[in-house]
Amino acid sequence: MFKRLTRYLDQKKLSQEKNHDVHSKQAALFSSKDAHFTEKLRYDALPRANYAYGTYYAALQARALNIPKISTIEFGVAGGSGLVELENIAFEVEKETGVVVDVYGFDTGSGMPQPKDYRDMPYVWQPGFFKMDVAALQARLKKAQLVLGDVEETIGEFVKEKPAPIGFISFDLDYYYSTVEALKLCEQDSEFFLPRVYCYLDDIIGDDFEIHNHFTGELLAIDEFNQRHEKRKIDKINALRYKRMLWSPWVEQMYVFHIFDHPHYCTYVNPKQNWEAPLNK
Repeated sequence: MFKRLTRYLDQKKLSQEKNHDVHSKQAALFSSKDAHFTEKLRYDALPRANYAYGTYYAALQARALNIPKISTIEFGVAGGSGLVELENIAFEVEKETGVVVDVYGFDTGSGMPQPKDYRDMPYVWQPGFFKMDVAALQARLKKAQLVLGDVEETIGEFVKEKPAPIGFISFDLDYYYSTVEALKLCEQDSEFFLPRVYCYLDDIIGDDFEIHNHFTGELLAIDEFNQRHEKRKIDKINALRYKRMLWSPWVEQMYVFHIFDHPHYCTYVNPKQNWEAPLNK
């Protein structure tokens, strides 16, 4: 019993020391101007590591498929800090992968609309929240494009412009009904997407007053989308937290939109060209 307790305490101490080392490394990378983008991403040393993860791995997928350009989307721009950061990430990912990354932000610009019923969770969200200073945001943007208006109307116009295949989407429209409308983009022809589109679902984790569940909000919209489509599913990246150097809440919010009938869904994209598991000697 004493030996087991001693071993447990030793392992706990090693774990604490490792965590301290990792957090120290993260802090150093955050403040470094010379650190490599992929090293910063590995340690979550970026303002929006969730956006960086989705965009980077989408670009790697595109490169493996010989697709030279992708699109990234933020549904729900609010003040614009996220879109500005997504734009910054796009520049970094372009340098790292050679894949061009276009950036789009969808928003009304006038704040949240009137909630329709309980599924919009009006006990959390109210009309007028998250208004945008459009002129100030436009002045900050270098390549990202704002798509202003009701998403149920703007998606159709966006598709007509024939954007590059979509590789990453952030869903941050808060309301159930708004998310349902945004998900109509995912019903477009497969040519508008990579075979697997990385997705970040913002409104499935919140403070103690946000009681997110599968019967309201974003989660309900996703569940209903999955029920309606046999060959298209949006699902959480299983066990992502165990692939990361640090655990952060965003890893629980990363999903992938799988297009099983995409002509390239079964095309091999892993950089490992030959998997082997030789017999141990």
